[in-house]
Amino acid sequence: MNQKNQERFWTVKGINLFQHLPAKAIRERTLKTVELDRYQPIHHADELGEIVYLVEVGRVKLQSPAEGSIFDDESSEEQEHTIKTELETKVVIESGDVLGERPISTESRGSITAESIDPVRLLIIPLWEFNLLLKKYPTLNLWVRKLLFRKIYYPLDFVIERSVSSRLAFFLIKQAAMNGKIENGILHGKLEFFRTQIARLLGTNVGLIDQYLSELDHRKIIKLRWRKFSILDQWKLKKVADNRREELVITKVEEPDDLSLLMNPQPLPNTTNDAIRRDD
Repeated sequence: MNQKNQERFWTVKGINLFQHLPAKAIRERTLKTVELDRYQPIHHADELGEIVYLVEVGRVKLQSPAEGSIFDDESSEEQEHTIKTELETKVVIESGDVLGERPISTESRGSITAESIDPVRLLIIPLWEFNLLLKKYPTLNLWVRKLLFRKIYYPLDFVIERSVSSRLAFFLIKQAAMNGKIENGILHGKLEFFRTQIARLLGTNVGLIDQYLSELDHRKIIKLRWRKFSILDQWKLKKVADNRREELVITKVEEPDDLSLLMNPQPLPNTTNDAIRRDD
């Protein structure tokens, strides 16, 4: 598994489970209840395994380092230099929403963290119990409404317990099915969202969205154009979507940009020796 890009958290918004499920059914499957004050970190999966939080009271935010925000804090009293990072809120999870957490290794590059905004009460349910709960109430398992400027519908099975690349691949398939058209045997779709909006919708950060879109384009699975895309290989894209556990391995080598070339110029060819050889 490519764990370098694996994220710890996922979320499903826009559905209030407390309105659709009997309180007894939720209570019977609740492993424990956690109450936290404001601005407290949330992470219990390393102790309990893959779990789902039902936000009963309060709000939680998912956050990740803001782009270009890592800096060296020379004012730290603990040591001479401390690396600090400004965090950017990616999504706010409210009462009735679902927050999932999976344990990841310390070597993983998961950048998203969860923190309470208000005093919160969270019901913790093991993921396997949550899946059984959905199967018992199939109306919840049909479609989950996710809101971002307009309504998008997803089967719940395609949202929960998926890698970021799997969620993105399914999102592209769904977008093409909703607004795409076939020309010369190729399915063309339109991205109705900016990449930052896609990242919020899929519960991740825009850096991973950019990385995986670029990789899918590099592998000739899709062809990207501004706000549009073409699915060149539907079978391979579906294979990425079906790969729930593993992230797509990045094979594209990043080309240096103009700034990096300016800061690290390539050495000029040595023409002096060539001139001497010609004189000889």
